[in-house]
Amino acid sequence: MKYTPLLWIGAVPVFLVMQIYFLGRKMSTPEAMIRPTPNGLSNQQRETISRYNEWLASANLELRTTFQFGAIQVAVFQQNDQPRFFSFLFHQRVTFSAESYLEDLTILDTSNSGSLGLFPRPGAYVQSFPNISAQETWQRHLEGEAHLTKKFGFHWVPIKHPYEELVVEAMRVRMKFNRSQSFWPFRVLYRYFVTRHRIANRTIMQQFP
Repeated sequence: MKYTPLLWIGAVPVFLVMQIYFLGRKMSTPEAMIRPTPNGLSNQQRETISRYNEWLASANLELRTTFQFGAIQVAVFQQNDQPRFFSFLFHQRVTFSAESYLEDLTILDTSNSGSLGLFPRPGAYVQSFPNISAQETWQRHLEGEAHLTKKFGFHWVPIKHPYEELVVEAMRVRMKFNRSQSFWPFRVLYRYFVTRHRIANRTIMQQFP
């Protein structure tokens, strides 16, 4: 009897869990993952963003920073002085993310990547709408923020910290919570294959009626 196929079947989950484990350790020191981009964005990245210039201006979104996070190149826009951000993420493809922060690092995160929810934590609200446009991502985000404000009485006020500091601090809190859970890499693996599909296309209003 040949056991090779069974060995492969057993080895794949182990390999994935190990990958998640090392990724989790790396994300636990997020300041080491953020690198400045002295030369800024590439010509192709600038060209991609330029297609949205008219919409960005109409939404009062202004470029605040660019940096590299791991393998992802990020361009972050902020709406006036509000704690509300819109990001272009350049990796295997271009995806969009909208975020709103409270002073205590409560966050609403809306994305079109389809990979949100792998590392949840208390005070982190997520919406995932795979493959929708930048404009739709922003609109869904504003709708979700308005619902959280009405339901929980959140007050989104200007935050003095630079965006990178917010990301680093929020990531530390997120990873500390996740790594404190037993068998946490297996939980992340389950969320990747099961949970993220369940929350896809579910608005904040549907998640917290």
